[in-house]
Amino acid sequence: MWGKLISGRWSLPLAVLVGMLLVAPGMNLGLFGDDYLHWAILTGRVHNPQVGSFFGLFNFADGVPAHVQSLKDSGQLVWWASDLIKINFWRPLSELSQWLDYALWPQQFWLMHLHNVLLYGLMIWLVGVFYRQLDRDRTHTGLATWLFAGNMLHAFAVAWLACRNQMLSGVFLGLTMLAYHGWRQHGGAGKLALTLLVFVLGLFSAEASVQIFGYILAYSLFIEHDRPLVRRALAVLPFVLVVLAWKYTHGKLGYGSYASPGYVDPSSNLQGFLTSVTLRMPALMIAQWFGVSSVMYEQLTPAVKAAYSGAGAAALLGLAWLLARLGAFQSALVRFYVGGAVLSLAPACAGYPFDRLTVNSDIGVSGALAIVLVSVWDRRQALSGGVLGAAKWVVLLLGAVHLVLFPLGKVAQSAMLKPLMAPGDHLMPLAMPEPPAGSSQRYLLVNSPVAEGVYYAPLIRTQHGLNNPEAMYALGPNSRASTLSRVDDRTLEMSVDGGWRSTISRDLQLQPFKVGDSARMGDITVTVTAVSDDHAPTRVQFALPVSADDARWVYFVWRGLGVDTVRPPAVGQSIEIPAFDLQAAVVDWMKKH
Repeated sequence: MWGKLISGRWSLPLAVLVGMLLVAPGMNLGLFGDDYLHWAILTGRVHNPQVGSFFGLFNFADGVPAHVQSLKDSGQLVWWASDLIKINFWRPLSELSQWLDYALWPQQFWLMHLHNVLLYGLMIWLVGVFYRQLDRDRTHTGLATWLFAGNMLHAFAVAWLACRNQMLSGVFLGLTMLAYHGWRQHGGAGKLALTLLVFVLGLFSAEASVQIFGYILAYSLFIEHDRPLVRRALAVLPFVLVVLAWKYTHGKLGYGSYASPGYVDPSSNLQGFLTSVTLRMPALMIAQWFGVSSVMYEQLTPAVKAAYSGAGAAALLGLAWLLARLGAFQSALVRFYVGGAVLSLAPACAGYPFDRLTVNSDIGVSGALAIVLVSVWDRRQALSGGVLGAAKWVVLLLGAVHLVLFPLGKVAQSAMLKPLMAPGDHLMPLAMPEPPAGSSQRYLLVNSPVAEGVYYAPLIRTQHGLNNPEAMYALGPNSRASTLSRVDDRTLEMSVDGGWRSTISRDLQLQPFKVGDSARMGDITVTVTAVSDDHAPTRVQFALPVSADDARWVYFVWRGLGVDTVRPPAVGQSIEIPAFDLQAAVVDWMKKH
């Protein structure tokens, strides 16, 4: 029965169906994060025009100091963000796809999620067909397709509406590789033109589509290893030129990233990108192969990150050695799949580690693991004792993880996404009360659970039918213990354990703080008075335009499941604000709801 399920005529459509069903519970997620910005733009509440973009759905900050300052003045950007912060992505086809949703069913978010699920099903189908084009062994190709369809790392990528670009990228990756393989096997200028066309469409869907080049390069190195080097180089050259032309245009139009520790563009920070690849790739590959999520990686201290990445690299090299002892790399297909997986994952390291970034790279992982699993299972009696016996059990354990735990984890993740994500909205933007009608109140968020999330807070409140104050300003970073002191009538001083650090808006390696640095948010001036050894602010002063006791200022402090208003201390006095345990608050919120 299992053989027919894996290699029978219905194997591919069943894998597609099961892959979609495993993520179907995530269709109740609703809006999350970037989705609120997209909702506001596509329903006409916000206008964000950008050159080369239909709506500006993926344009968060353009690196122009005056524009960045306006975002700080409005409270969207935290005061410690870089004045040169650029997070601009060029994804016009993805914009059109999401515009179509709002044109057809603007209030039916589940249909937008279904759109994602259907695109994911199409990707699984194309990947399965690609496996079949490369390998005549239906056991290999069927198992590879089932492994890919059951991969739990894909759950959030499918469920999050803002990841539509990733679904489109995956579809165009599948189309590109099928077209490329057809061209390399049969030739013809028409087939080359078709391949280049779908490649370009992928690049217009998401920057992640540059990952396709990793598979093209691996194809040249391993599938066509017996062809003359010049012919292989000439085959790759058109795609190199397309990537260079795309990247040049991408930069000229103002797209890319800069001064963000989360998004490291190799064209503006090559050293930072190489460091990111060195540190982030092991974290992502550990998630791919062993199922240890990379989600919390970015929250680790630099020293722990380095240790984790080093241990991960050692584990991966150990796995590669065991696979080599099993003879896995004698197969050109295994070399192609592994090479394509690694090469295609490198561009994903430009973004901070998140399991969803592995979707395109997982094509190679699933293909390689399927071939190795079948080979080891067929030789299981002969592989006993010593290194080969240990290698056999490692591979079989990996097979159990990917064939059993991954699908179970995928459906569980999909079902738990809404309960896990909803508290974020309710514990921060929705927890704050509405301002009195006609007031000029400004909310000062002392220890916001997600300080950089203030970018979305007004939009989330608007989407839920709540009014907003004149502005919301994050004073402190995420949830940290702090001391708030009163220097004089108009000046507050704040000290924070561990300092102000950012996952998104300021790269301290590129732009370290020093004592005396100042920033402005509206009519509040912020001055850094102490920094850590690695140049993060640890103490700052806030100079207000009027008394800190003025009714326009409303101070919020998060405790337990709620948010409290506090009054600033008297001149010369201080108040201690304990760290806010966001994880415990989320658990408590879920219990009550």
